[in-house]
Amino acid sequence: YELFGTPLGWIMWLLYAVIKNYGICLILFTVIIKAALFPLSIKQQKSSAKMAVFTPKMTEIQKKYANNKQKQQEELMKFYEEHGYNPMSGCLPLFIQFPILFGVIDVVYKPLKHILHIPSDVINEMVDLLSGTVQNFNSYQAELSIVSAVQNPDTISLFSSIHPQYIDQIKNFDYNHFGLDLGLVPQMAFNWLLIIPILSGLTAFLASFISMKMNPSAAQQDQQGGCMMKGMMFGMPIFSLFITFSVPVGVGIYWIISNILAAVQTIILNKLYSPARYKEEYERQLQEAEEKKRIEREKRRRRKLAKGEE
Repeated sequence: YELFGTPLGWIMWLLYAVIKNYGICLILFTVIIKAALFPLSIKQQKSSAKMAVFTPKMTEIQKKYANNKQKQQEELMKFYEEHGYNPMSGCLPLFIQFPILFGVIDVVYKPLKHILHIPSDVINEMVDLLSGTVQNFNSYQAELSIVSAVQNPDTISLFSSIHPQYIDQIKNFDYNHFGLDLGLVPQMAFNWLLIIPILSGLTAFLASFISMKMNPSAAQQDQQGGCMMKGMMFGMPIFSLFITFSVPVGVGIYWIISNILAAVQTIILNKLYSPARYKEEYERQLQEAEEKKRIEREKRRRRKLAKGEE
């Protein structure tokens, strides 16, 4: 997680240096990440349009060489190369989301390191001081526990040996948003935290549903082993629930905002980059390529006839 958390942590640190509210910073951070991935989403949109055009030809190749898998694969690869098409390119934005999510988890779990930039030796000393007095101490949530302990008048005395500069930084660190402690992990209990996993699942379903409805080649992608969008329409909400029940609220809020932005982005992309328009364009390119091949075959036939060959 640290591998992805460090670069994202610098973005969060910069935002927090300007806006001293972690919740607002998290929202802005999510918007920035989505904006940075927007070019890849455009590429995914175009890839979906290509899939709608190329699927009939790919199906034809698969049927023609159904009994020869090696030849089938060779012909498909040849077809991809001729038309500059990568069947997995449309899935790239989905794959990139996971390392970003891991980075967000690391940033949320380690605010002292990523946001306050407290030295590692000081953090380790505070961990030792706190772990010696707390039963069943969770080392992975150590920094969140330190924040709670420093901001609690009953336990702040544990850190009397720590330089006041760092204590003041932690005391003034605003880790709440709309009354929610972003460091808490939701549980299966009737409280305000339960709304985070519920919203996470609902927004994930909304984003997948809109993407399915606006993507005319979704069914074809399923048949060709593409991004399996139909499965994701139900799989992503379940994944979102799992994630938000096992990580702090801050990660859940990131996931919810990310899902909402994904739905809005899908609608915008379908307005700016119409799949129907790109489908027509790729169909024209495919027809031109086929016509070019036909002309070349005719030329070869005429040359052979001129030489008296069969």
